[in-house]
Amino acid sequence: MKAEFEEKDFEAPLYNELRFGSHRIATPGQVFEGKFGIDAALEAEHPLFWDLFGYYDIPKGVVLDHLRWGFMWRKLGRKRRLPTFNTNLLIQAKRPTPLRRASSLLKGYGFSSNYWRFEIAEHQQGILEKVSHHLRRKALVIYAAPAFCTLDDLYSHTEAQTVVENSNFVKVERLHNHRQWNYYQAGTSGIAHSEPEFIEDVSLNSMIEQMREFGQESENAPENLRYLHKMTVEACQEIQDHNPIAKYYLRLHGRLMRLDELYEIEETIHYSAFNLFCNVTKLKWLVV
Repeated sequence: MKAEFEEKDFEAPLYNELRFGSHRIATPGQVFEGKFGIDAALEAEHPLFWDLFGYYDIPKGVVLDHLRWGFMWRKLGRKRRLPTFNTNLLIQAKRPTPLRRASSLLKGYGFSSNYWRFEIAEHQQGILEKVSHHLRRKALVIYAAPAFCTLDDLYSHTEAQTVVENSNFVKVERLHNHRQWNYYQAGTSGIAHSEPEFIEDVSLNSMIEQMREFGQESENAPENLRYLHKMTVEACQEIQDHNPIAKYYLRLHGRLMRLDELYEIEETIHYSAFNLFCNVTKLKWLVV
Protein backbone atom coordinates (compact mmCIF):
# COMPACT_ATOMS: atom_id res chain seq x y z
CA MET A 1 0.00 0.00 0.00
CA LYS A 2 1.28 3.44 -0.95
CA ALA A 3 1.20 6.57 1.20
CA GLU A 4 -2.28 7.93 1.89
CA PHE A 5 -1.67 11.02 -0.24
CA GLU A 6 -0.75 11.51 -3.89
CA GLU A 7 2.58 12.89 -5.15
CA LYS A 8 0.94 16.21 -6.03
CA ASP A 9 -0.31 16.58 -2.44
CA PHE A 10 3.29 16.28 -1.24
CA GLU A 11 4.85 18.40 -3.99
CA ALA A 12 2.93 21.63 -3.33
CA PRO A 13 4.01 22.22 0.29
CA LEU A 14 7.50 20.82 -0.40
CA TYR A 15 8.20 23.27 -3.24
CA ASN A 16 6.68 26.14 -1.30
CA GLU A 17 9.05 25.52 1.61
CA LEU A 18 12.10 24.91 -0.56
CA ARG A 19 11.64 28.23 -2.33
CA PHE A 20 11.75 29.97 1.07
CA GLY A 21 10.25 33.17 -0.30
CA SER A 22 11.56 32.92 -3.86
CA HIS A 23 8.92 33.09 -6.60
CA ARG A 24 10.95 31.21 -9.19
CA ILE A 25 9.51 27.81 -10.05
CA ALA A 26 8.49 25.95 -13.20
CA THR A 27 6.34 22.81 -13.31
CA PRO A 28 6.26 21.91 -17.01
CA GLY A 29 3.60 19.17 -16.93
CA GLN A 30 3.36 15.43 -17.58
CA VAL A 31 4.29 15.36 -21.28
CA PHE A 32 7.44 17.33 -20.64
CA GLU A 33 8.18 15.35 -17.48
CA GLY A 34 8.16 12.15 -19.50
CA LYS A 35 11.01 13.46 -21.66
CA PHE A 36 12.94 15.59 -19.17
CA GLY A 37 12.35 13.47 -16.06
CA ILE A 38 11.57 16.21 -13.55
CA ASP A 39 8.42 17.45 -11.82
CA ALA A 40 9.76 20.92 -11.13
CA ALA A 41 12.70 23.28 -11.61
CA LEU A 42 13.03 25.97 -9.00
CA GLU A 43 15.22 28.38 -7.13
CA ALA A 44 15.52 26.76 -3.70
CA GLU A 45 16.58 29.09 -0.90
CA HIS A 46 15.75 26.94 2.13
CA PRO A 47 18.98 26.97 4.21
CA LEU A 48 18.22 23.67 5.95
CA PHE A 49 17.94 21.87 2.63
CA TRP A 50 21.31 23.09 1.36
CA ASP A 51 22.87 22.33 4.72
CA LEU A 52 21.84 18.69 4.23
CA PHE A 53 24.14 18.56 1.19
CA GLY A 54 26.98 20.42 2.90
CA TYR A 55 26.60 23.84 1.25
CA TYR A 56 27.60 26.95 3.17
CA ASP A 57 26.11 29.28 0.57
CA ILE A 58 23.02 28.78 -1.54
CA PRO A 59 24.06 28.01 -5.14
CA LYS A 60 23.17 30.68 -7.67
CA GLY A 61 22.15 28.02 -10.18
CA VAL A 62 21.91 28.20 -13.94
CA VAL A 63 19.44 29.47 -16.55
CA LEU A 64 18.22 26.24 -18.16
CA ASP A 65 17.19 28.03 -21.33
CA HIS A 66 20.81 29.03 -21.96
CA LEU A 67 22.03 25.44 -22.22
CA ARG A 68 21.86 23.09 -25.19
CA TRP A 69 19.32 20.31 -24.81
CA GLY A 70 19.53 18.71 -28.23
CA PHE A 71 18.99 15.18 -26.92
CA MET A 72 15.74 16.28 -25.28
CA TRP A 73 14.39 18.31 -28.19
CA ARG A 74 14.90 15.34 -30.49
CA LYS A 75 12.68 13.25 -28.24
CA LEU A 76 10.02 15.93 -27.95
CA GLY A 77 10.04 16.53 -31.69
CA ARG A 78 9.72 20.27 -31.16
CA LYS A 79 11.26 23.11 -29.24
CA ARG A 80 9.92 24.86 -26.17
CA ARG A 81 11.53 27.40 -23.93
CA LEU A 82 12.86 26.40 -20.54
CA PRO A 83 12.83 28.70 -17.49
CA THR A 84 14.67 31.95 -18.17
CA PHE A 85 15.51 32.50 -14.49
CA ASN A 86 18.25 30.96 -12.38
CA THR A 87 17.44 27.41 -11.29
CA ASN A 88 19.53 25.61 -8.68
CA LEU A 89 17.31 22.58 -8.03
CA LEU A 90 15.51 20.08 -10.26
CA ILE A 91 13.21 17.63 -8.48
CA GLN A 92 11.44 14.39 -9.20
CA ALA A 93 9.02 13.74 -6.34
CA LYS A 94 8.19 10.18 -5.33
CA ARG A 95 5.30 8.63 -3.45
CA PRO A 96 6.80 5.95 -1.17
CA THR A 97 5.47 2.67 0.08
CA PRO A 98 5.57 2.28 3.89
CA LEU A 99 7.04 -1.09 4.88
CA ARG A 100 7.53 -3.15 8.02
CA ARG A 101 9.87 -5.95 9.00
CA ALA A 102 13.17 -4.71 7.65
CA SER A 103 15.51 -7.43 6.45
CA SER A 104 18.57 -8.34 8.48
CA LEU A 105 20.70 -6.54 5.88
CA LEU A 106 18.74 -3.31 6.31
CA LYS A 107 18.78 -3.65 10.10
CA GLY A 108 22.56 -3.79 9.87
CA TYR A 109 22.40 -0.21 8.54
CA GLY A 110 20.18 1.03 11.38
CA PHE A 111 16.76 0.29 9.90
CA SER A 112 14.04 -0.60 12.41
CA SER A 113 10.77 -2.35 11.67
CA ASN A 114 9.25 0.68 9.86
CA TYR A 115 10.76 2.26 6.77
CA TRP A 116 9.88 3.57 3.29
CA ARG A 117 10.73 2.58 -0.27
CA PHE A 118 10.16 3.97 -3.73
CA GLU A 119 10.84 2.32 -7.07
CA ILE A 120 13.26 3.76 -9.61
CA ALA A 121 12.00 3.63 -13.19
CA GLU A 122 14.89 2.69 -15.49
CA HIS A 123 13.74 5.00 -18.29
CA GLN A 124 13.23 7.95 -15.96
CA GLN A 125 16.54 7.36 -14.19
CA GLY A 126 18.34 7.37 -17.52
CA ILE A 127 16.83 10.73 -18.46
CA LEU A 128 17.62 12.26 -15.08
CA GLU A 129 21.23 11.07 -15.19
CA LYS A 130 21.60 12.64 -18.62
CA VAL A 131 20.13 15.92 -17.40
CA SER A 132 22.38 15.90 -14.32
CA HIS A 133 25.46 15.21 -16.43
CA HIS A 134 24.48 17.98 -18.84
CA LEU A 135 24.18 20.50 -16.00
CA ARG A 136 27.73 19.68 -14.82
CA ARG A 137 26.94 20.33 -11.14
CA LYS A 138 25.51 23.77 -11.86
CA ALA A 139 22.28 22.64 -10.20
CA LEU A 140 21.24 19.67 -8.10
CA VAL A 141 19.02 17.01 -9.67
CA ILE A 142 17.36 14.94 -6.95
CA TYR A 143 14.58 12.61 -5.95
CA ALA A 144 12.45 13.76 -3.02
CA ALA A 145 10.11 11.63 -0.93
CA PRO A 146 8.32 12.13 2.39
CA ALA A 147 9.52 10.36 5.54
CA PHE A 148 5.87 10.01 6.57
CA CYS A 149 2.86 8.42 4.94
CA THR A 150 -0.42 9.63 6.48
CA LEU A 151 -2.60 12.55 5.51
CA ASP A 152 -2.60 13.74 9.10
CA ASP A 153 1.20 13.97 9.04
CA LEU A 154 1.14 15.76 5.68
CA TYR A 155 -1.34 18.36 6.93
CA SER A 156 0.54 18.82 10.21
CA HIS A 157 3.89 19.33 8.50
CA THR A 158 2.32 21.63 5.92
CA GLU A 159 0.81 23.83 8.63
CA ALA A 160 4.04 23.84 10.65
CA GLN A 161 6.19 24.29 7.50
CA THR A 162 8.28 21.25 8.40
CA VAL A 163 7.85 19.24 5.19
CA VAL A 164 11.48 19.74 4.12
CA GLU A 165 12.95 18.58 7.42
CA ASN A 166 10.70 15.50 7.31
CA SER A 167 11.59 14.46 3.76
CA ASN A 168 14.33 12.30 2.27
CA PHE A 169 16.47 13.46 -0.66
CA VAL A 170 18.94 11.62 -2.89
CA LYS A 171 20.94 12.80 -5.90
CA VAL A 172 19.99 10.97 -9.08
CA GLU A 173 23.57 9.98 -9.92
CA ARG A 174 23.75 8.11 -6.62
CA LEU A 175 21.11 5.69 -7.86
CA HIS A 176 22.90 4.64 -11.04
CA ASN A 177 22.15 0.95 -11.78
CA HIS A 178 19.74 0.70 -8.85
CA ARG A 179 16.03 -0.11 -8.85
CA GLN A 180 14.91 0.89 -5.35
CA TRP A 181 15.62 3.47 -2.68
CA ASN A 182 15.00 2.51 0.95
CA TYR A 183 15.14 4.93 3.87
CA TYR A 184 13.93 5.05 7.46
CA GLN A 185 14.44 8.72 8.28
CA ALA A 186 14.53 12.19 6.79
CA GLY A 187 17.79 13.52 5.36
CA THR A 188 20.07 12.21 2.63
CA SER A 189 20.88 8.66 3.70
CA GLY A 190 19.38 5.35 2.66
CA ILE A 191 20.01 2.01 0.99
CA ALA A 192 19.95 1.61 -2.79
CA HIS A 193 19.12 -1.75 -4.42
CA SER A 194 19.57 -4.01 -6.55
CA GLU A 195 23.01 -4.68 -5.08
CA PRO A 196 22.64 -3.09 -1.61
CA GLU A 197 24.68 0.10 -1.27
CA PHE A 198 24.59 2.46 1.69
CA ILE A 199 24.54 6.07 0.50
CA GLU A 200 25.01 9.28 2.45
CA ASP A 201 26.30 12.47 0.93
CA VAL A 202 29.69 13.63 2.15
CA SER A 203 29.59 17.06 3.77
CA LEU A 204 31.25 19.97 2.04
CA ASN A 205 33.73 20.25 4.94
CA SER A 206 34.92 16.70 4.29
CA MET A 207 35.24 17.30 0.56
CA ILE A 208 37.28 20.46 1.13
CA GLU A 209 39.55 18.63 3.57
CA GLN A 210 40.11 15.87 1.00
CA MET A 211 40.94 18.47 -1.64
CA ARG A 212 43.33 20.23 0.74
CA GLU A 213 45.16 16.98 1.48
CA PHE A 214 45.35 16.15 -2.21
CA GLY A 215 46.70 19.61 -2.93
CA GLN A 216 49.45 19.14 -0.37
CA GLU A 217 50.42 15.86 -2.00
CA SER A 218 50.44 17.16 -5.55
CA GLU A 219 51.87 20.63 -4.79
CA ASN A 220 51.20 21.64 -8.36
CA ALA A 221 49.25 24.89 -8.13
CA PRO A 222 50.41 26.19 -11.55
CA GLU A 223 49.11 23.05 -13.24
CA ASN A 224 45.79 23.30 -11.39
CA LEU A 225 45.38 26.91 -12.52
CA ARG A 226 46.27 25.95 -16.08
CA TYR A 227 43.59 23.23 -15.98
CA LEU A 228 40.94 25.61 -14.56
CA HIS A 229 41.74 28.13 -17.28
CA LYS A 230 41.59 25.53 -20.06
CA MET A 231 38.31 23.93 -18.94
CA THR A 232 36.63 27.30 -18.40
CA VAL A 233 37.44 28.43 -21.93
CA GLU A 234 36.31 25.12 -23.44
CA ALA A 235 33.00 25.23 -21.54
CA CYS A 236 32.31 28.81 -22.65
CA GLN A 237 33.17 27.98 -26.25
CA GLU A 238 30.65 25.14 -26.17
CA ILE A 239 27.71 27.30 -25.04
CA GLN A 240 28.61 30.75 -26.42
CA ASP A 241 26.01 30.58 -29.21
CA HIS A 242 23.20 30.47 -26.64
CA ASN A 243 24.83 32.13 -23.64
CA PRO A 244 25.63 35.86 -23.80
CA ILE A 245 27.70 35.69 -20.60
CA ALA A 246 29.96 33.02 -22.10
CA LYS A 247 30.30 35.08 -25.27
CA TYR A 248 31.14 38.19 -23.25
CA TYR A 249 33.76 36.31 -21.24
CA LEU A 250 35.41 34.94 -24.37
CA ARG A 251 35.62 38.45 -25.81
CA LEU A 252 37.36 39.76 -22.67
CA HIS A 253 39.49 36.61 -22.56
CA GLY A 254 40.70 37.31 -26.09
CA ARG A 255 41.87 40.78 -25.04
CA LEU A 256 43.66 39.30 -22.03
CA MET A 257 45.48 36.76 -24.19
CA ARG A 258 46.63 39.54 -26.53
CA LEU A 259 48.15 41.26 -23.49
CA ASP A 260 49.94 38.01 -22.69
CA GLU A 261 51.43 37.95 -26.18
CA LEU A 262 52.58 41.55 -25.86
CA TYR A 263 53.97 41.51 -22.34
CA GLU A 264 54.74 37.79 -21.79
CA ILE A 265 52.85 37.45 -18.50
CA GLU A 266 52.52 33.66 -18.69
CA GLU A 267 53.29 33.26 -14.98
CA THR A 268 50.01 34.91 -14.02
CA ILE A 269 47.84 34.51 -17.13
CA HIS A 270 46.01 31.39 -15.91
CA TYR A 271 45.15 33.01 -12.58
CA SER A 272 44.07 36.22 -14.31
CA ALA A 273 41.93 34.36 -16.86
CA PHE A 274 40.03 32.32 -14.28
CA ASN A 275 39.68 35.29 -11.95
CA LEU A 276 38.20 37.21 -14.89
CA PHE A 277 35.66 34.41 -15.38
CA CYS A 278 34.68 34.61 -11.69
CA ASN A 279 34.17 38.38 -11.97
CA VAL A 280 32.06 38.10 -15.11
CA THR A 281 29.83 35.36 -13.69
CA LYS A 282 29.78 36.79 -10.13
CA LEU A 283 31.24 33.51 -8.93
CA LYS A 284 32.81 33.28 -5.48
CA TRP A 285 36.18 31.54 -5.85
CA LEU A 286 37.36 29.87 -2.65
CA VAL A 287 40.96 28.65 -2.94
CA VAL A 288 41.63 25.52 -0.88
